[in-house]
Amino acid sequence: MNALREFAQTEPLTPRELGPDDLDAVDALHHLAIGPLVRPEVVKPENRSYFEGILGGRGWTVGLYDGPMLVAYGILQHDHTPKDGPHRLLGLPPETKVGRLAGASVHPAYRGRGLQRVLIAARVKAAPPDMVLFSTAAPVNTPSWSSLLAEGFPIHDIQLFFGGYARYVLVRDGSTYDPAEAVLVDPLDTARQKALFAEGWHGYERSRLECGAAGVLFARPIRAEG
Repeated sequence: MNALREFAQTEPLTPRELGPDDLDAVDALHHLAIGPLVRPEVVKPENRSYFEGILGGRGWTVGLYDGPMLVAYGILQHDHTPKDGPHRLLGLPPETKVGRLAGASVHPAYRGRGLQRVLIAARVKAAPPDMVLFSTAAPVNTPSWSSLLAEGFPIHDIQLFFGGYARYVLVRDGSTYDPAEAVLVDPLDTARQKALFAEGWHGYERSRLECGAAGVLFARPIRAEG
């Protein structure tokens, strides 16, 4: 993949497409990254069978290696079950190609190096040009939604997933936004954000609230690049 070749020129880690033989390494890294305390309100814990299906053909997965050790991975899921419901969620006809950036993990010792953004960019480049790309991220998971915003995935909605946990729905749609019309919103203010979504506004950039916490700038989309 071109995305992996470009990455290899700028980062002293080795990129590789992952497959069924990498199941143990992916499963182990996922559990290491989320830690011993399961917090589904922040990150959905995945089971081994999920990774087995993705690595077996339901998705494309990029891994980053430091020597023989897998230190990060990112999943682009293209085969969705009816339970996933991305077409209904996004209001798309059933024949539309949809790819979900379905999960990524970075080894704790390798955080702070921008690897989440690298993994997002690699998956975007790997996707067919006619595929609609989306992802989800918990409003309390600031690093996740910040990285997605920075890589061109504005926030379109908040929905409840995985047993009732709030998640942003972020869609890469090529829209641009006028900062002169922007309003700053607390990501924990669900009611305010739902009202803005209902009026056609999107969250498009991370900013900072007066209290110093992370905030989201909202505006109406003004143009979608063709």
